[in-house]
Amino acid sequence: MKEDQKIEAIRRSNQRKVRNILIHRPMQREFSFMLIALFMVSSAAIAWVIHQTIRDAAFGGGFYFGKVNPFQILSDVSYQIIIRVTLVLIFTLILIGSYGITFLHRAAGPVFRFRQTLLKINRGELPSEITLREGDFFHEVAQDINVIIKRLKLTHEKMTELKTKLNDAHHLATSDELRRKIENMQAMLDSFSKEAI
Repeated sequence: MKEDQKIEAIRRSNQRKVRNILIHRPMQREFSFMLIALFMVSSAAIAWVIHQTIRDAAFGGGFYFGKVNPFQILSDVSYQIIIRVTLVLIFTLILIGSYGITFLHRAAGPVFRFRQTLLKINRGELPSEITLREGDFFHEVAQDINVIIKRLKLTHEKMTELKTKLNDAHHLATSDELRRKIENMQAMLDSFSKEAI
């Protein structure tokens, strides 16, 4: 019974909650507002195109001679509306696509840099600090990772200094027992440095 409760608690903790929908507020807010603005401009353009097309047909925008068939006028108007609205929608899609690519680049670029830095750390390398462009997102994450990199570099320096001191102590040791203890400490330090960095 307790196992089922644990599984249910884990499942519930992994589900999205309403308060967790906005994870990175500035990024999600900017993207949402921009999409809403583009759709509003597109809707206004479509309404204007429909209005202008109907107005032109009603007040003689086209040149008709002789008897005019109302079906012909409606057919021409609907054709013009379809063409004009389609052009507005295609233009809107191009704008949304362009904006989406540049916007996502501002998020994907930092994520790529973070991943490259973490891969270097996992390989035992000491990477340089992460620098992001001014318009990129996740500057606070880059600062947090840079703090970790600084701590790793400081730990690496201290371990190097400790290795040097142990080598000096090994050379100055007078007894075999003391040398063995120092060698054990060096082996422990070596294994720790391989795991830590």
